[in-house]
Amino acid sequence: MNMHTRPMMFLATPMVASILLLAVACQSTDDKPKDWFEGGPMQPANADTMQMTARVLATKGRTEQAGFLLNRMVAEFPDHLGTYTEGAEVLLIEGRVAEAIKWLDRGLVRFPNQSILLNDRGMCHLLAADIPAATRDFESAYAADPVDADYVSNLALVKALAGDEAGATQLWNRVVPPEDVESNLKITRLARVKFKAANQ
Repeated sequence: MNMHTRPMMFLATPMVASILLLAVACQSTDDKPKDWFEGGPMQPANADTMQMTARVLATKGRTEQAGFLLNRMVAEFPDHLGTYTEGAEVLLIEGRVAEAIKWLDRGLVRFPNQSILLNDRGMCHLLAADIPAATRDFESAYAADPVDADYVSNLALVKALAGDEAGATQLWNRVVPPEDVESNLKITRLARVKFKAANQ
């Protein structure tokens, strides 16, 4: 008798589990609050929404409003990486390079050794014609993620600007065709003169 009833129990168990899962799914769907488009209450903006809005405002030249949103993000979402990357971009749109560096400094206090922030700050230092500082940040970003093509290229760039063409060539060969390496070297030779003039 037991031999005949046991297989039925095994067959019934998955069926019961399926019914329970379906019931839970239906209940969780019913319990989910409606969003604003479905007639529910308007939800407060999250970090991603605010970041996107700040970006749109900045690209339209409304940087003061974008800055207001970014200050809100620092207060409300200090652990959101985009708070710092977006903030620096908005400041750069206005040409405020030194302030962009300070903004990224704040991010790196919150996210030590974060490669995106390091790379962004390196770019800011490069815009400020501070090759040693840019090199330190690009080296740190590269150390954190040595396979990222952007980090490889940026480190190659500052090496070339500093006169280390052999080191730059070795890095660029990993990410661009040989003809592009030679083109990059020619461009950086011209740029090197301008960087030296900017620092005199």
